[in-house]
Amino acid sequence: MKQSWQKAVLPHVYAVLIFLGLSFIFCSPVLEGMELQQGDNINWKAMSSEAVKFYEQTGGTPLWTNTLFGGMPTYQIFMHFDNFTAYLHNVFTLGLPKPANYLFMGMLGFYFLLCVMRFRNWVALIGGIAVGLSTYNMSLIAAGHDTKMFCLTYMPAVIAGILLTYRGRLWLGGIITSLMLCLLIMNNHYQILYYTLIISFIIGVAHLVHAIRSKTLPQYAKATGVLLVFGMLAVLPSTVHLWTTYEYGKYTMRGGHSELTPLPGSGEVKSSDGLERGYAFEWSQGPLETLTILIPNLYGGSANENIGTSSETYKELTAVGVPAAQAETFVASVPLYWGPQPFTGGPSYYGAAIIFLFVLAILLVKDWQKWWILAAIAFAIILAMGKNFALVNNFLFDYMPMYNKFRTPTVAMVIPQILMPLLGCWVLNEVVTGQYAKPELLKQLKKAVYIAGGLCLLFILASFGMMNFTAEADGAQSLYQRYFGNNPDVMQKMLNAIISDRASALRSDAFRSLFIILLVAGLIWLLMKDRIKLPVFFLLTGLIVTFDLWQIDKRYLNKENFVTPSDYSNLFAPSPVDQAIKQDPDPYYRVLNVTQNILADAMTSYHHKSIGGYHAARLSLYQDIIDRQITKNNMQVLNMLNTKYVIMPDQQGQLTYQRNPGAKGNAWFVSQIKWAANADEEMNILNSLQVDDTAVVDARFKAGLENYTFGKDSSASIKLTKYGLNELQYQSHNSQNGFAVFSEVYYPKGWNVYIDNKPGEIVRANYVLRAVKIPAGDHQITLRFEPRSYYVGNLVSRYSSILMLLLFFGALGAEIWKKFRKEPATGK
Repeated sequence: MKQSWQKAVLPHVYAVLIFLGLSFIFCSPVLEGMELQQGDNINWKAMSSEAVKFYEQTGGTPLWTNTLFGGMPTYQIFMHFDNFTAYLHNVFTLGLPKPANYLFMGMLGFYFLLCVMRFRNWVALIGGIAVGLSTYNMSLIAAGHDTKMFCLTYMPAVIAGILLTYRGRLWLGGIITSLMLCLLIMNNHYQILYYTLIISFIIGVAHLVHAIRSKTLPQYAKATGVLLVFGMLAVLPSTVHLWTTYEYGKYTMRGGHSELTPLPGSGEVKSSDGLERGYAFEWSQGPLETLTILIPNLYGGSANENIGTSSETYKELTAVGVPAAQAETFVASVPLYWGPQPFTGGPSYYGAAIIFLFVLAILLVKDWQKWWILAAIAFAIILAMGKNFALVNNFLFDYMPMYNKFRTPTVAMVIPQILMPLLGCWVLNEVVTGQYAKPELLKQLKKAVYIAGGLCLLFILASFGMMNFTAEADGAQSLYQRYFGNNPDVMQKMLNAIISDRASALRSDAFRSLFIILLVAGLIWLLMKDRIKLPVFFLLTGLIVTFDLWQIDKRYLNKENFVTPSDYSNLFAPSPVDQAIKQDPDPYYRVLNVTQNILADAMTSYHHKSIGGYHAARLSLYQDIIDRQITKNNMQVLNMLNTKYVIMPDQQGQLTYQRNPGAKGNAWFVSQIKWAANADEEMNILNSLQVDDTAVVDARFKAGLENYTFGKDSSASIKLTKYGLNELQYQSHNSQNGFAVFSEVYYPKGWNVYIDNKPGEIVRANYVLRAVKIPAGDHQITLRFEPRSYYVGNLVSRYSSILMLLLFFGALGAEIWKKFRKEPATGK
């Protein structure tokens, strides 16, 4: 029993140790106490700071924050929930520091899939390394796309559970599928979830066709039924996330739609319940750009490449008189990318060795499952092309369920990132287990070299004058315009230099990929001829795959991405202007920072309640106010949003600030209402509305206000007495029935008003604010955020996650028990 146990378990232990070692070596700065500096993660920390502090200080769950875009739910920023399966996520990541945890999980997830496929342990190990070190992962990690990265690591495990279930292991396969899907959903990146469901659907259809042909429909129906039941169970622990997101999404740019008529000449064509098509398809992959999976610098890599002092750009800079030190700094960050996307953080490089094996698999693998893998890959590549394959993608955008909720079509390349290595490892496993006759293997090996190597040679030749190496929206063009625009001759020389560097980068990587292809092909040939032993073959192949990806990965995630803890903390240090504004004892006012892009300004939210912010799922109403009023500097609108301070540059370009005396405060009484027949009229009235005395209200709210007589006396007031994220308290004074406008963003799903603890009614005023009828006299008014989607959803999440854990440990215990029962007795 002991020897059998060791034989079964020790290879996996060794694999885990190798994954751990590679993760820490790649991320060695964390061993020195350095911290990873990620742009999106810094923005998240800035956006969520108010909610995090609230949770730490009170222990209560913050459901609303006022630090960005005037106020919005925290559902997509920070929310405490009772999904106990999160403990398993912590176990799987072993408590590793960032970003070693991502690399480890990426390798482990794919290794698990290949083990379920019953591939040799060494093949599974090589495959795990290939997928974990895929270059796109490094771009995600460097940018701070944490949830996307973790969801990616669970994709292969979900596929493993599905395949195991269709193989007949119904109970074990079902619970693995359910648990891994549950953890994927919990990590809260719905675009990756969407692509996982696409793969699952394609697998299901392929197995249906196979079941019809093999006359095994009853078994197929049973397995599919199990997967559907366990799939629905996987959703329940994330009910609170899914319900709140679904509810909130209907009022955002992504799921809702503006009621306003598009401005003339804007070119806006919105879907009825999703993103505008042009916005959604902005990051669409070019047709040839797909081949960056083979040649990373085919389109220049990224918009921020270090091309070194041997580059033509460096030589030209020094030739035109730029000091060497300044030129060296310049070439350390050059927009080498020249593809059709606005910019990119790096290519989707899978490794030349893996792509060669994938091509070989297309030629050699006979198993019927090859076809669903190829179908999923082809479909994903079409999705990734977005507007560059408009004939298909426009139709899918309009009619495929939920597809119009997501932007960045290039993310679909995560599907081939999993499935191409799967097929490549499949053929590798069949080669090392001797499943091909040597003549056939040699024949197809040559073809694979001709195809994959031929592509490399083709682009090497094309780089000599057959490609223009410029783009419609060329980052180098705009950069050089800023630096050299006043000297056309110098600018043209610089553009010629960057074109030369782009051609050189393509050639270098194409030669590199060709060399790696020949190395792997040579190893297979040597193995086939019995010139090397199998362990040596595995070792050399693993080293080639690792070195291949490692070298490219270091272009996008290296020691430059790490900073000391003190340097990281300094990113959030307040400026003198921030410090001065914070001296105001008022607990709640808003700040407009005109020195930043109002739609991409996270750091102001770290220090203040900001008019702007940084979040892709903004409320549609607030986006309309930004587009139609704030960008036109309508001070009356800024006043009604209680914009007390404006941060601006002074005449010397230094930061300064100005207090806005017109800020209306947290709430005020008005004397009259102007009725608007629709959203367009309401917005137009705002162009000239004097918000001190008048509110504009959409006619849909007329029923509750039509016969309401109200006014205000000279001493009428309403003041904030208690500030909180889920609750705001006010004290009002007015000798007449009043109509009060609050400088709070209107959101109908959860905000309730209580007047002296009795329920009232919130109506929308001034297009984006809340307003309430308040009877004459002195009253306590409480605005309380009580979304049913959170409170009920969290109960469902709590108890279903407990059930999920019980099922998982029950299945695990059953498997261990079966193993022990099958073990032969010893010593007899």
